[in-house]
Amino acid sequence: MQKTIQHQATNQRKSGIELLKIFGIILVVISHVIQTLHSSNSYISSTDYIVNLSVATTNVQHLILALLRYSGMLGNTIFFVCSAWFLLDSNKVNKKKLLQMLMDVWVISVSILIAVFIIRRGNISFKLLVEQLFPTTYENNWYITCYMLFYAVHPLLNSLLHDMPQKTLLKTTLVLIHLYVFINFVLPGQFFSSSIVLWITIYFAIAYIKFYLADLSNNTKLNLIMLGIGFAGNIGIVLLTNFLGLRIAPMRTWILRWNLNCSPFLILIAISLLNIARNVHFKNKAVNYISGLSLLIYVIHENELLRTYYRPMMWSYIYNRFGYDYILLWTLIMVLLVFSFGLIMGILYKCTIQKIVTRLRDRLYPVLQRLYRKIETRIFKLH
Repeated sequence: MQKTIQHQATNQRKSGIELLKIFGIILVVISHVIQTLHSSNSYISSTDYIVNLSVATTNVQHLILALLRYSGMLGNTIFFVCSAWFLLDSNKVNKKKLLQMLMDVWVISVSILIAVFIIRRGNISFKLLVEQLFPTTYENNWYITCYMLFYAVHPLLNSLLHDMPQKTLLKTTLVLIHLYVFINFVLPGQFFSSSIVLWITIYFAIAYIKFYLADLSNNTKLNLIMLGIGFAGNIGIVLLTNFLGLRIAPMRTWILRWNLNCSPFLILIAISLLNIARNVHFKNKAVNYISGLSLLIYVIHENELLRTYYRPMMWSYIYNRFGYDYILLWTLIMVLLVFSFGLIMGILYKCTIQKIVTRLRDRLYPVLQRLYRKIETRIFKLH
């Protein structure tokens, strides 16, 4: 098949992909809300609200929540494959964009720190305080930090990918998928895996699809079949693990065992959804606007102080006031509240503080450029 590359500018993106990104951030919010319900918190004395979703169960609501816990990894993968499709057409790093991301994350983190510090009258863990001051360094939102690192090196990967013969790219992609998807799904951490190594693996796969499999990737029927296989595989392995866990003691706590970013089922779902979304042709300003807030929603709703102090408080209130008889309904309400909060705060930030941050970025950027050139010149003079 002849190599085909579809060049598509960022401002020409169709609303189908933007809608998929909104779906992705909702999946992430669902997972984080359930994570709070499931995980213990050393900063909160009350633990009565916690439900251990990693244990095999006959409770249907708990099993559904365990399945929904996988939505976070799926949402993250959806975000990455959407970005990867367009980054393959990029030949340089937009340094202003990277600086804007760094500054937005820092300003939001410090703003929330100030607000929580006032509300709690200074009663904040010193560790959390330091991490709030250096959110990117401490990976308070791992996806953001990982994306910045990947974005910074993607032009180098593109040079390599565009120069590779088809057979070489195919062989390399298959080897990477074997090592960092299939083997790591069964034996996590093998071959020095990491999130960025996995992303490079997925990036190679997306490149091969985009360069050489245009006809197949545009085949809606085929992608619907792939989507079905992915969903069936992910749900099936969790249900099978739960079934075995009820009968085999060592597997009793394995329900969330497959909640990995290297899950071949979640990757298959994400890629098939991308291919379907690319072929949904419509434009909607509201969809594009909300999609453009995805980064802000992500950073705000999952801020370390909010997820540490306030989401557990909300779950504790629900448990003590209403109980968990309708826990799926309460989860839906929590998701709506957390997503709405992130969306509203994101809109307010974009319309107010971000404008100041952008002006500051425009002034700071030339200063950083000059500083870098001086350092570069001195390094070149070294013998």
